[in-house]
Amino acid sequence: MLNDSQITALNDRLSTTRQPVGGIWGPPGTGKTFVAANEVVRAVTENDERVLVCAYENSTVDQTIRNIAILLQSRYGWSQDIIARSVKRTGYIARAAPDLYPYCTRNRNELAIARIVGTTLHSSYVTTGRMILQEESFDRIIMDESGQVTPQQAWIPLRLLRDSDNVTVSVYGDDVQLTPISPDFVQEKSVLRRLRTNNERCIRMLNTTYRLNSPGVDMTSKVFYGGNLGAPQEVKDRRLQVNGNIKTDQPKYIREAVAPENTLVYIGVKGREIINGLSCDNPAQAMIIADLCYELLRVGISPSRISVITPYGAHVRTLRTTLEGTGIACKTVHRMLGGEDDVVILATTRSNTSRDLGFVNQPELLNVATSRQLMKLIIVGDDGETFAEGSNASRRIHDFIASKGCMLTNSI
Repeated sequence: MLNDSQITALNDRLSTTRQPVGGIWGPPGTGKTFVAANEVVRAVTENDERVLVCAYENSTVDQTIRNIAILLQSRYGWSQDIIARSVKRTGYIARAAPDLYPYCTRNRNELAIARIVGTTLHSSYVTTGRMILQEESFDRIIMDESGQVTPQQAWIPLRLLRDSDNVTVSVYGDDVQLTPISPDFVQEKSVLRRLRTNNERCIRMLNTTYRLNSPGVDMTSKVFYGGNLGAPQEVKDRRLQVNGNIKTDQPKYIREAVAPENTLVYIGVKGREIINGLSCDNPAQAMIIADLCYELLRVGISPSRISVITPYGAHVRTLRTTLEGTGIACKTVHRMLGGEDDVVILATTRSNTSRDLGFVNQPELLNVATSRQLMKLIIVGDDGETFAEGSNASRRIHDFIASKGCMLTNSI
């Protein structure tokens, strides 16, 4: 079932009066990839179009193709044999997910008769050698992760569109979570941000998230989306269920942080950062996170339901050592992009007298870091002013938790 904002966005991209180039702005947990799959399926089955699905990363292409196959079978009754002939995955096939191998091919004839073709943005058009995909053979391009794509990169697949007034390009993404990766590390404007800036009428926002409970959804909405993001009541009310009692002899910050009713927590920790080459570490924060994780495990939370994230690789290595044998995943914030978990513990790492958050001051990174949780977010940061004053976004997050969440401190 599609919600109202998804239906509006979808109908806008399929309308006969649609903008030739338009976008779907999908904040965390709003189902943008599902909407993209619906656009593809309806364009093929209702408008008799041929559609190219492309994205910056292989995993996004795979997920969209996966959703398309499910929709074609469940909604339209297509057999697996017909789907396998009509839907193809090409490009750098070695990077495709194993479950999509039945759809994978580099055979030009098989690709020429397919109604839906999925590939990465950069593999969609090869300027040298023998072309795999025929020029001017698609009616519609679905471009996901467009918050990561520069306008120049967005031109790559356009030669595959037919020479017609009825062709369509739909860009999907969230430029408040993603920015293009520049070779010289200079921040660039994405194609989605360009569209939102220059022609806001061609953009539709998905405004209902099925990930973030309360008050986390209100924080994300207020800090990053102008108050325009909401969640159904059953999602807002979602809480962690524990088996057994939290130990009364645990420090107060552990008891309060683990308590199911506290879904949005900040723990201030003494202990300065340690510069490690171009990266940073913070052993004091790692020790606190270990205590939190062991108590979560003790009250029955499976390690598969807990993710520990931090912006810095050096801190990831320390956390993995500290939590070795627990089965709890530790990864960088960038690796958590597109993922979610019941409990997310964010180590901010930075703690210094200069209030310098480094690249953590990027609002897009902070948005990703604080919007992965289904039931509980615990931010472990400094007990001074590095996070509270390091950037406008971090200050607003800190102030929101102080007023609507659970603010705790620890001294070690």
